[in-house]
Amino acid sequence: MTPEQRFHSYVTAGTVLIMFYFIQHIVPLLTFTPSVDQLIKPGVTLLSAVGIYKSLASALVKITKKWRWVKRKLLGPSYVNGTWIGKFEASDGEPIYTVEHFEQSLSSLKIRGQAFHADGRSYAHWKSIAETIDEAAGILTYTYICDKNRDKTSFQGIGEFQFERDDESSAPQCIKGYSADLIDGLRSENREKKISENLLSFEDALAAAKK
Repeated sequence: MTPEQRFHSYVTAGTVLIMFYFIQHIVPLLTFTPSVDQLIKPGVTLLSAVGIYKSLASALVKITKKWRWVKRKLLGPSYVNGTWIGKFEASDGEPIYTVEHFEQSLSSLKIRGQAFHADGRSYAHWKSIAETIDEAAGILTYTYICDKNRDKTSFQGIGEFQFERDDESSAPQCIKGYSADLIDGLRSENREKKISENLLSFEDALAAAKK
């Protein structure tokens, strides 16, 4: 079940429950004449169901922004929100440390990342353009636009990472895969781990990545 399906299933279940009590206790009070009741009661019931569904959906969206555990529950195995750190080797063998922020809502994911030399100098920074999570397969795929400090140019690339998780119903704490810049097609392998559900500063996350 996708996050959207889980979201709508919870809202639908809540709507059905409220409508049950509405039909049982409220609709019988709307009594005029038999001919009028035949027209009014179905319309009132339909409009009430639509209004309740929209209200519950809006309330649940606001709750997910305030209480992270609700968003975690709804996203399930797709939940990746937070700060991720990793390391890969540059073409000359130099270790390059990566920090990524995964900013996730129920319907979207944005990735912003930076890479650093061991001495803390900036190596590159990037942001995602399009993102896809295959929940069943446990794979994150995204395209990005990147700026490398040395080259002083912008280019696009693609990343694909497999989830490392306990089972198909668990969210990952580590991901392993590669990114490939389209200017040369070379793959940089990386294994990233999640160090916080919050978006930590890049400086603090870099210190953790170098340990």
